Amino acid sequence: MALSFENISYAYGENKVLEQVTLAAKTGEITCLLGPSGGGKSTLLRLAAGLEPLQAGRILLDGEVLAAPGAEPAPEARPVGLMFQENALFPHMTIAQNIGFGLDKLSSGERDEVVSSLLRSVGLEDYGARYPHTLSGGQQQRVALARSLAPSPRVLLMDEPYASIDSTRRRMLRESARHTLKQSGTTTILVTHDPAEAMEMADVIAVLDGGRIVQAGSPRELYESPVDPTVAGLFGNAQTLEARRSGTGFISDYGDIAAANPPGDQQQSCTLVVRPTGLALERSNNASLKITDIRYIGGGWLVFLLPEHTEASLAPLRVAVNSVDGLKIGDHASVAAKGGDFFVFGR
Repeated sequence: MALSFENISYAYGENKVLEQVTLAAKTGEITCLLGPSGGGKSTLLRLAAGLEPLQAGRILLDGEVLAAPGAEPAPEARPVGLMFQENALFPHMTIAQNIGFGLDKLSSGERDEVVSSLLRSVGLEDYGARYPHTLSGGQQQRVALARSLAPSPRVLLMDEPYASIDSTRRRMLRESARHTLKQSGTTTILVTHDPAEAMEMADVIAVLDGGRIVQAGSPRELYESPVDPTVAGLFGNAQTLEARRSGTGFISDYGDIAAANPPGDQQQSCTLVVRPTGLALERSNNASLKITDIRYIGGGWLVFLLPEHTEASLAPLRVAVNSVDGLKIGDHASVAAKGGDFFVFGR
């Protein structure tokens, strides 16, 4: 067990940001804090780094108290590395000098060896003599990762480090960063609001919403067995619908959704979280839903449906299909619950 938060509560004035948060990030694992903005993710990281004073609870490192209210080492005295969205590389230093900054206790030979090893680990072995302004944004973030790992921190804290990078490069950076972090054995906590980033990077995902841990577990656990609509709605391009049970399934703003054996508890009023793959579609002239759009998404299609008479504010219901043969915009269709991507929660 590397870094543990025990009963952490924090408030900015009257605004409660964290409430009784308990979480453990295990040695060598990547733990992602996932959730909406304002949920307390960055505050938890700042408390671990010593950038904010603890108000309640304590933080342990390998079973020993790292920080408690009134007993907090300064940020520079903690074996904790930091990496933020703004990489803050020193523009007047070479890439090698940036990575080696802060390794003054090593001999020049030892420092050069550490820098060379880290440059290789992030795929920039030929860039040591260059300056930050000559690198792309993605390359600069790889340098920032190498610099964060140079002092061999026991824990690395990453606060949305790839948020400003375009989506294609961000995916490549995530893959590279996960490989580098797992090779280093560093315990990592990554803050993100991007579920795809959490799924691709994390060994453990902790969903933080409204200052509380809603659910923590492996990516597969959260994807397949979400405990509430907040968690279920994060993954798989899901939609959340309010509904009530009927004899044949559910009644929602989209009309009837058939379900032979409706999952979930038996409360009459319920919340449905539905991924496009969790619905089956059947063309039916008597159905109340009408196809408003059809889009190819690579490997399949998304069909968009709305009731024939509906409010303009209602978003189309999305259904994934393998083929649209026999379907066209304007057709009427019915939908039914299918597979494991249809979740029912009592209100």
